Amino acid sequence: MNEQPRGEVAVFVDLENLRYSMLNLYGLEPDFQSLLDKVRMHGRPSVMRAYADFSEHPASLRRQLQIVGIEAINVPVKKISKPGQQHAVERIKNAADMVLALDAVLEASDADSVNNSKTFMLVTGDADYIKLITQLRNRFGQRVVVCGVPGSVSSDLIAAANAEDLINVQKPEPVSDEDVASAIVRLVKRGPAPLKFWSMKVLDEWCQHEKNAIPGTAKQRRDMLRRLQQEDVLLKREIDLLPVLGRRGHANETYLDETKAVELGYLKKEKTPQ
Repeated sequence: MNEQPRGEVAVFVDLENLRYSMLNLYGLEPDFQSLLDKVRMHGRPSVMRAYADFSEHPASLRRQLQIVGIEAINVPVKKISKPGQQHAVERIKNAADMVLALDAVLEASDADSVNNSKTFMLVTGDADYIKLITQLRNRFGQRVVVCGVPGSVSSDLIAAANAEDLINVQKPEPVSDEDVASAIVRLVKRGPAPLKFWSMKVLDEWCQHEKNAIPGTAKQRRDMLRRLQQEDVLLKREIDLLPVLGRRGHANETYLDETKAVELGYLKKEKTPQ
C-alpha cells in the first residue's frame, strides 16, 4: 500500500477468484473479518459486494459475508450442453465478473456525477479486470486498489491500479494426514449428526467449523473426506426419511465402517470387557 487512505471505499469481491486462490495456494478459506479490517484502513466502506454462484460454495460462506456486512450477489452459472463426437460437451459460462464490472462502473459514475472521489478496492487477481481498472481511473477519476491472494495476482493488474494491498495470509502449522483422518472419524463416530444422519455436505460443513476443532487446512480436510470414501471408511447407503425425520422421501446417508477405520489406524480398537 503506497497511498494514504481517503474518504469512502467501494469494495467488489470476485469471490470465486478469492476463494479458490486461497484454497489452491494455502488450503485456507477466506477470512472476511480480516478483509473488512483491511478495507477500513483505506477509509469508510460505503458499499461492499461479493459476486458468485453461491450454489457452488458452502452455505456457511454466505453467512460469513453477512456477518461482516458484505452483500452476496448471486450470479448463477449457465451450463450449455452441445453434442460432441462421442458425448455431450458441457460448456460453463460464469457472468459474475461481468456483473461485478457493471456494478463498479455504475458506482463510479454515480460518484463522478456528484464530484465524489472514492477508493475502489477490487478483491481479485484476475487480469481480465485491467480494462475495468483503467476505466475507473481514467474516465471517472477514482482511486483503485487491487487486493488479491499473494501468488495469484497478475502483475499487469497491479500495474494498472493506483496501489496494491494483498490479502494477509497466516500459514498454519503443518498437520499429518493421519491426524486429520482420525479427527474426522471420531467426529462421525461420536455424533450426533445434524438431522439425525450424516450427509457428505453436512459432514464437510462440520469439519470446517472451528467449534469441532478438526486439525489441518480447509483443503486438507476436504481431501481427507474424499480419501476416507475411497478407502471405504466412509460409506453411503440410501435411507427412508419417514422414520428419521417424519417426512416421505429418501436420502443418502454417510456412515462409518468402524472395522475399516480400526484396520487403517484411524480409530483405536475398543477393549472387550472381561
